[in-house]
Amino acid sequence: LRPTYSTIQQNSNTPGRTPASAITKQRNIRMSDDKVTADSYGKVEVADHNTECWMLRIPPVLSSAWDDAPEGTVLGELVFRKGGKVPGKPAVKPGLDVVLDPNIATKLPQQYSLQAMTKKLPVLHPFTRHPNGSVSMHGKVTRTGNLQVKQDANYRQLCKDRILKGTVHKSRFVKPIEANQVVHQSKKRAAGGGAAAGGNGFGDAVHQFGKRMIEAQNTTQQTKKARFTADQPTKSIIFELFEQQQFWAAKDLKAASGGRSDNEIREVLREIADYHRSGDHKTLWELKKEFQNKSKSDA
Repeated sequence: LRPTYSTIQQNSNTPGRTPASAITKQRNIRMSDDKVTADSYGKVEVADHNTECWMLRIPPVLSSAWDDAPEGTVLGELVFRKGGKVPGKPAVKPGLDVVLDPNIATKLPQQYSLQAMTKKLPVLHPFTRHPNGSVSMHGKVTRTGNLQVKQDANYRQLCKDRILKGTVHKSRFVKPIEANQVVHQSKKRAAGGGAAAGGNGFGDAVHQFGKRMIEAQNTTQQTKKARFTADQPTKSIIFELFEQQQFWAAKDLKAASGGRSDNEIREVLREIADYHRSGDHKTLWELKKEFQNKSKSDA
């Protein structure tokens, strides 16, 4: 434990405020000789061991501010709020609040509340070990709790100012963009600009897959209108379909061929097309280069 403690003095003359207690910083350490002797080393002073003390967990920043304050400084006020019902207003809950002195820390929240107060704790005695080896007990801890910031309007404004100060500066700024710029970037990615810029990640693969699915659905709907005769060879039908679209899935070719079997479709594909096992056109079929040239010359 630190050898610095806060004593509470009654202060009921503050105008416009309920009776409160002033929290003043002072040392509860008896001055003793620093020389270590046989009598002083290990001596325990227990005159104040029954004095009631509260042990509170406070924010580190507030603790540093209180440690830097000189002796005798008024750190703040401990306000006891009485609960009860008020006519025409919501019920007031009883509570304990700590209001910091404005001269202590101007950049810290000023309003705090005592939370999680409990008496269920083991026997604890704050003490100080002197340079001469003796120990002075200052009392007995009867309550523990947490000192938490009250999230009022002043606290929210303080947080906002901190965020703006840490994020907005000369080397960092926000640039608004128009909606048409987003559309242009999307079209550029669809045309292959994203891959050229190094966008070969998961997002680009999902984009390409969705694009192929939409194109295949539209092509299937268009080819359903084309009726192939029953006596037309399957290879001829496959060539006509590849003239409409470069990449095909086997099930889409089957749906667009007018009722040809899956075995017939796959037998022709193994003869005239290549199957992509990886890349942007994974699981799709594409005409071999020799047949692509022939198809273009015939067209």
